[in-house]
Amino acid sequence: MGVRGLTSIVKDQGAILTDYRFRNSKVVIDGCTLYHSLYFNPRVDQHHGGDYDHFEDQVCEFFKALRDCSIEPYVIIDGGSDHTDKKFETLRKRVQSRIKQANHLSMGLKERGLLPIFVKQVFKQVLSSLKVPFAQCIFEADQEIASLAQRWNCPVLSNDSDFYIFDIQAGYLHLPHFKWQNASVQGWSSQNYIPCKRYTTTSFCRHFNINRQLLPVFAAIAGNDYVNLDKMGFSIKFEGYPPMEPNWKRGVVFFKELLKWLASFQEQQEALDNVPRLIVSGNNQHNMDAALQALSLSIETYQLQPSCLERFFNDGKAPDPCLLPDHLSVLPDWTLLPLMKGTLPSYMIYILLLRPVLQAVQVEDHSLPSGNITSRPIRQVFYGLLLGERGEVEEYDREGMNLTSSMVEAILPSAAQQLLLDTLDQVCIHVI
Repeated sequence: MGVRGLTSIVKDQGAILTDYRFRNSKVVIDGCTLYHSLYFNPRVDQHHGGDYDHFEDQVCEFFKALRDCSIEPYVIIDGGSDHTDKKFETLRKRVQSRIKQANHLSMGLKERGLLPIFVKQVFKQVLSSLKVPFAQCIFEADQEIASLAQRWNCPVLSNDSDFYIFDIQAGYLHLPHFKWQNASVQGWSSQNYIPCKRYTTTSFCRHFNINRQLLPVFAAIAGNDYVNLDKMGFSIKFEGYPPMEPNWKRGVVFFKELLKWLASFQEQQEALDNVPRLIVSGNNQHNMDAALQALSLSIETYQLQPSCLERFFNDGKAPDPCLLPDHLSVLPDWTLLPLMKGTLPSYMIYILLLRPVLQAVQVEDHSLPSGNITSRPIRQVFYGLLLGERGEVEEYDREGMNLTSSMVEAILPSAAQQLLLDTLDQVCIHVI
């Protein structure tokens, strides 16, 4: 996720991260990276499709450590509501990689990185039982997380390198450096704290001598989940070097030369105007225009906007429907609060937007059909309630070891023929 390779660069430049004793503060937590981190530890079985008991223990211990240090957590879970194709290819490749991981696990081989299919649901249930405030994001989660942290003047806790780019005044706490297991329990005269390292855009920009407004430009050119100049047929030519692919594998040299180039500019538009002199390609001007447009759209994802989450956490209310992005107008008003509470599945947004749906990957015998086929009739009724009986949904699931797509028909049972999505919450349960 984020700008690949950037975490290593920050870690290697020791002056950027500072030791920090974290306590007595709010913190906005990237829930998805947290449950990844808590599940992938030696105490949790990785081989049998879901060691939820030990995972629950890890979640409880984590939030107890925060409570002991007077840290007030607010957890944001990604709803994955991107409505364009700009990230789909990245997601598709990740699922294909997980199929290979699941196959290895099914044969007893060592693998790491495959979450069981119910981990997100179990995580939300444990948060509810612990009374930890959490929200399932309707919008793009990273931008909402950063905006809320800026509003509350508190740090973000995550393992996503995009948070090195957002200009968050209170900083970013990188999860691998967040030593919650080593929370220091002090005597009566001192307060407990969690040892960690804190990152700020101020320290990064001071170290590389660039204007912080240029960090989104740096992320866009370097490449993230939304734009990749290399795949668009471009390479980058720094003075004194042969053309380079904007690829994270280029490592320190590429990042430092890009930051050195950006140091000569003061504003985003000035840097963008000079990008054609930096990137080289045998393609025509039309492709250059497409590249500049892609860079501009990527830069916008790092701009902090007023957060809709504050209203939810303070008053328990969903965002004003009038403030929703245009693509989310497909959501009936009654669905907004259940979506944010996590009681409705976030992938219903993809269905209503007629976007492809990627089925979960699980540890199973890959010589047999996917286990997801078993639940397809249930999904078809769900699709029917959302789209009506004439709709279809493009599902991606494995066939053997390959990820393939198929169109799945939406089915509306005869007993539900008169139901309308806009008023579905008002229907008596016996009707369904």
